[in-house]
Amino acid sequence: MEFTTENMIRFKNLIYSRTYLSFSWWREDLLRSWIFQRAGAVHSRSLDGYYQLLSSDEKEFEQLIALITTRDTYFFRMPGHFQALSEVVLPEIVEREGAKVLRARSGREPQRMRLRVWSAGCATGQEPYSLSMQILDAIRYAKAWDIKVLGTDINADALAVAEAGRYRVMGIGKMPAQFIERYFEVSGLEEIRLSKEVRGITEFRTLNLRNLSDRVEFKNAFDIIFCRNVMIYFDQPAQQRLVAALGEALIPGGYLFAGEGEVLRFTSHDLEVEEWRGNIFYRRAEGK
Repeated sequence: MEFTTENMIRFKNLIYSRTYLSFSWWREDLLRSWIFQRAGAVHSRSLDGYYQLLSSDEKEFEQLIALITTRDTYFFRMPGHFQALSEVVLPEIVEREGAKVLRARSGREPQRMRLRVWSAGCATGQEPYSLSMQILDAIRYAKAWDIKVLGTDINADALAVAEAGRYRVMGIGKMPAQFIERYFEVSGLEEIRLSKEVRGITEFRTLNLRNLSDRVEFKNAFDIIFCRNVMIYFDQPAQQRLVAALGEALIPGGYLFAGEGEVLRFTSHDLEVEEWRGNIFYRRAEGK
């Protein structure tokens, strides 16, 4: 099968139209290899034939996207963000939610302190589980809270790994020892599993970020969003749309953490820039 420039344009346009994933010239060789791999797996005799299959068969499209979006990740990646979360963001939320509960009690209205966190593009789950562990470690009396950490990804195969919550011992990286002792259970000779406490506040869902602006349930829903090393795969117009949708998904006063190479200075947005010990993150202003 010969891969022509016309073939490449057709495949790139199809993928972009459904996912906003963009391929610069230097990533075209990777895309070509993934397409050849899937075309061989389904015994397509021509690239035109595989393109027609990809256009009409949603399951095959998902298989190709799973190849494209499989990426390495690990627990507590970019630790500065987790330190900012623990020392700046969570204390503010604790104070705010505590004040709400006191006001509710004065009016004899029962209310629990509430926290909603979203890890967008979570791959095999290490980021949302890291968030859950950091939250449980930072908040005293976490059982008194209504806490939910959501992990989403377009790759259903990666989410299956995340939902199991099992990881190789060699894959836990430089996680603080106290987190390993408190939040993991031995699952085999070379495998450990997240504790029930962590898994109990963490859930996973398939989501194509291209469609985020259409998801009403995500609007004004989250105190904290981590969307890191995701926008680098989008072109500028798609990044603009995604940043706008992420801003709408935050509650007023909510926080957005992006990747180190995803500074939002190239997009138009209403988010306030926050800086703590060299770590940049963003905040939706109160009242907006």
